[in-house]
Amino acid sequence: MCKQYIIPIYSIITGIVITLITGLFPNVFLLGVNYWGYFLPWLRRIVYPGSPLEVLWIYLIVDVIIWSVLVYLTLLSVEEEEIRKTKRPVRRVIAKK
Repeated sequence: MCKQYIIPIYSIITGIVITLITGLFPNVFLLGVNYWGYFLPWLRRIVYPGSPLEVLWIYLIVDVIIWSVLVYLTLLSVEEEEIRKTKRPVRRVIAKK
């Protein structure tokens, strides 16, 4: 696999995983409706016995995009910092006689 595609692939996979993990935590409770997911609540359930969970697909996709972009920017900054550390010029000290 080309090295240039590793960071985008990792960021998309990590964005999907983070989005699915945030679906485990309740977000908002509004008058008989429970929501799950962060930044956008993408999973909801009407509060009555036997009600199914409803996936809000647009919010789910936008949430994956948000998390993927955040992870992508983080990975790029870490990579830039590693490159900057390795390419620092060596300071040579000239001994005085």
